[in-house]
Amino acid sequence: MKIFSFVFFISFLTYSLPLLAQENTEEKISSNGVYSDVNFALGIYPEGVSPAIAYSRLYPIAFKKRFYIGYGVRFTSYFGRDIELVTAPASVSEGNFFKPQNEEKLDTLLMPTAQTNSLNATIFLMYKFSKKFSVGFNIDAIGFSFGKDRESTFYSFSEGIPATTSNASVTNFNLLLTGDYDIGSLNSELYAHYDVSKKIALRGGAAFLFTEYTTDQKFAFDNDRFRKKSLGLMLSVAYKL
Repeated sequence: MKIFSFVFFISFLTYSLPLLAQENTEEKISSNGVYSDVNFALGIYPEGVSPAIAYSRLYPIAFKKRFYIGYGVRFTSYFGRDIELVTAPASVSEGNFFKPQNEEKLDTLLMPTAQTNSLNATIFLMYKFSKKFSVGFNIDAIGFSFGKDRESTFYSFSEGIPATTSNASVTNFNLLLTGDYDIGSLNSELYAHYDVSKKIALRGGAAFLFTEYTTDQKFAFDNDRFRKKSLGLMLSVAYKL
């Protein structure tokens, strides 16, 4: 996942965008306040949906205590239909943060339905432009996934192998390594955040989800890992603790 691009985007906002509102002295953000919440989110994608619940705790560290960084945990489920997963490992796809994938080595795994669940430790970033308005980014770092095995069909466009039916299971271990080096199912969000009250905030933005399955046999290039990359709309409600 392109974590560095997102971090650069957040940093760019902190330098280039003006404050959205002028506040009275008594309304200014606390210089040492810790931000903590429970967040309920829904990712909406062309081929499915992904509800998630997360706990986060963030600390102000820079830019006059407006830039926050923190940690937390997130549980994400994914429900998809008629999805196409492609060759996952960077050692095969040859794709990474600086280099596009080699499409000639990408094979496809077709799955009528998919359902995965993941529990991951998550990194959180936030910048407060005013008392009520913020922008944020978060990304899963490490954890595990589970779900029922699925029947799938493998198609190889690289080696001309006939379509083959295979059993696929959810890749159990998740690890953020950036781009095609990532392992397993990982969720990330980039969003705008608005406080509607002292306890409730609304968020809207983009969600980027990796969903990965491992087949019970190896196919072209000795590969058994296949990944779905989903980019969609994210809507959420946060309850501040």
